[in-house]
Amino acid sequence: MTTPTALDVTAVLDRYRAGLRTVSDAELERRAATVAALPGRLADELRHLVDAERDRRQAARRPAPSTPAPGRSRALRAAAGTAVAGAPVAVLAGRALADYAGQVPQALVYSPAVAAGLVAVAVGGSRLARWIDDRRHPLAVDVDEADLDPYGKELLARVRAQRLARGEVC
Repeated sequence: MTTPTALDVTAVLDRYRAGLRTVSDAELERRAATVAALPGRLADELRHLVDAERDRRQAARRPAPSTPAPGRSRALRAAAGTAVAGAPVAVLAGRALADYAGQVPQALVYSPAVAAGLVAVAVGGSRLARWIDDRRHPLAVDVDEADLDPYGKELLARVRAQRLARGEVC
């Protein structure tokens, strides 16, 4: 007789857990208050489920700890890509020149002039990547808050609330 009851409790807990994922934060808090007033082992399990769902939502809201700025990451990738692509080209060009001319010493391939050229190519590549990115994604245009539609106002309110929660000054 204990087996059907245990299966029923398990089924109830599974349905309750599945229902918690779809409710809003306000409904989750209401359910937490309701479950907190209940006595017994089943209530303990329900409280545990509600607490686990709260923890899951809070973990999802936390920003990533060490995410680099998007512009900085893009610039670093462009510079690294340019340096990686430019270095073999410079070495191959130097070797071809050394083989062709026969009079250019091998040390000239790795000379400071080649290094300065590689730096210039890397800087030029990063600036070119930034210029292309600026053309693809133009800067934002300021819009008055009064000109926003209701969805825009709601989105702005959510962004402000998130910034205040992180401690930023709006």
